[in-house]
Amino acid sequence: MNQNTTLKGRDFINLGIFTVIFIVLFMVCMLLMSTTIYTQPFGTAAGALAAGPVYMLLRAKTSKPWAITIFGVLYGLVMFVMGSGWPILAAVIAGALIAELIARSGQYQKYGRESIGYAILMTATAIGSYVPLLTMKEYYRQLAETNSVDNEFMAQLVEFISGPYLVLAIVVTFIAAFVGTLIARALFKKHFVKAGLLKEVR
Repeated sequence: MNQNTTLKGRDFINLGIFTVIFIVLFMVCMLLMSTTIYTQPFGTAAGALAAGPVYMLLRAKTSKPWAITIFGVLYGLVMFVMGSGWPILAAVIAGALIAELIARSGQYQKYGRESIGYAILMTATAIGSYVPLLTMKEYYRQLAETNSVDNEFMAQLVEFISGPYLVLAIVVTFIAAFVGTLIARALFKKHFVKAGLLKEVR
């Protein structure tokens, strides 16, 4: 990975491009999983799995201090502006800061630590998305009305959600995110490393 520790113009361009791709792919998965109240809590898991290779490619291209934090802020702000509520913004930024610290502990050189950081970031996203459905039910009912979400669907979701089900969804999100990084590594070795576009990572 790059030994230069200063973010430059190309790094910010990569951050912008890959963050947009990540969010689009993530949101598509979320929408697909939101068709029923039973699958909706696993939307973050599906998004984490599908978008994992995009995130890890971003990390390979911008393996420098604060890149993860910037990604988290951008990602969280977009989710917030799209109507996800302030809890997800706070959770995503907190998750990004933890992921940043984990990556820094390996001097941004350890793929395994980057993978764990990503899994934690996605787990934080799930926590910020779903736990408030238990603890802030009225807030999310009002938020749904503001976002033109079907009131009946939201009422059914709030009624259906339980602590054990959310714990399951959060655990599945962590696992799915980690698997996403394993898929990314396999793709890197098969395509990008052989083509000379990326260096081998440990």
